[in-house]
Amino acid sequence: MRRIYIIFSLLFMLYSIGLHAQGKVTKDSKTGKNIPEGFGNVNWGTPVSAAKNQVLGKIVFSDDKKVIRSRDGDIEYLYGFFYIDPALMKGAPQGSTEGKLFYVSINFPYLSMDDVRKKIEAKYGTASGETIKNNQGALLWDSGKTTIILWIDEYEDKPYSRKITYVGREIAEEINEYQKKVFNQRELKILEKLSP
Repeated sequence: MRRIYIIFSLLFMLYSIGLHAQGKVTKDSKTGKNIPEGFGNVNWGTPVSAAKNQVLGKIVFSDDKKVIRSRDGDIEYLYGFFYIDPALMKGAPQGSTEGKLFYVSINFPYLSMDDVRKKIEAKYGTASGETIKNNQGALLWDSGKTTIILWIDEYEDKPYSRKITYVGREIAEEINEYQKKVFNQRELKILEKLSP
């Protein structure tokens, strides 16, 4: 669950703070074209059991609630699922034993940022924002339903990439609400113990 919160936090930190503060958000007719409402053949919200038959590559690890990891040669896919733990949430849906897809992370050996960027732009149009400074940061593509993040690292004084993350925005908002509720429940339990 911690990985989900980290990705969610990074997504909205980059989009809300970094991009708008730097004034580097751009919108034009070529931005966000053809961005899917999911990844590959798997839509956001698909349960783990249904996604297993649709992931790219060969599955190397999975659990019934939170993750499917697959591999195709040098490319690794990590399918992340949002799972409501009934033990943490009062009123959580009973029988909720599976998570639903909300992000996919693609990891690969270092490639030139320009080459990866051109590949993504050819498919989805120009980036809608960026936070690149000193050859590090991220490029974003956003359709409202899906945000794509191309992560940039500096290597030998040049910008390279080895990771792309696709995030379902609506489910990311659900996770934000879930996190608030879980936090509030924990706070209430602590307060109850403080006043016996």
